Amino acid sequence: MEETVAELLEQEEQAREKYQGLMGKVSGSTERQLIERILSQKRFEIETLRLLKTGKIPSRFLGFGMVVDDEVNFREAPSPASLVISQLDRGTPVILTERRGNWVGIQLYDGQTGWVFKDYVRSGE
Repeated sequence: MEETVAELLEQEEQAREKYQGLMGKVSGSTERQLIERILSQKRFEIETLRLLKTGKIPSRFLGFGMVVDDEVNFREAPSPASLVISQLDRGTPVILTERRGNWVGIQLYDGQTGWVFKDYVRSGE
């Protein structure tokens, strides 16, 4: 499976590059919208393949996201009083696994799980 996933990942990344190049050549707003939808789907496919490649698939999956602030506390539980596991940098890709009040359960690509305040994570696809 690893070999197939790696091959598909490479193909999807190449396809995404071609669609990005195509985006620069379209003139109409409808064409631009259509290509952007394809690019959005390609981003989702690439993130899915990256996750499959790690072999660390969460038991729950809400979507992909990204940390949108600097030095975001990554906590053991959904509470400001909970132990801080580490701090995450802006741009860190995450897998959204759960929502609880103002908190989002996330998994990092290395398999580590924890919680961040919802305002510091944006959902991708």
